[in-house]
Amino acid sequence: MKQFLVVVIIALFGISCGQQERKAAPPTQETIAGKAEEKSSTTLISEAKENLAAAKSKLEQDGKYDCCLREPCNHCALAESTCTCSQEVKHGEAVCNECYAGWQEGKGDVPNIKKENVKADFMEHAGIK
Repeated sequence: MKQFLVVVIIALFGISCGQQERKAAPPTQETIAGKAEEKSSTTLISEAKENLAAAKSKLEQDGKYDCCLREPCNHCALAESTCTCSQEVKHGEAVCNECYAGWQEGKGDVPNIKKENVKADFMEHAGIK
């Protein structure tokens, strides 16, 4: 009887050890790709635009995004995670290429600046590495 009881206790212990909560496996490239394939390209682009707008808004709230265009550029957010083009154009310095193009199309948003005086540059913003 004792042997039977010991076997039952050992069996229950073994079963209980195997019943721990199991975590889901981390997503693999296949599962990530499968989820992306479920969405249309139009949906993915729309979501990307929404996420970028939210990021620019957050950067602006944090004092890190001061664009010189009426509709703030995307280049600085994507390439630099900051935008100082408004200050740069006020000081006669070069702005990002998207802002330069915006000024040439009449989309500038800094008073007393003429599009002819706006300079383009390929370099990073000052102080940003």
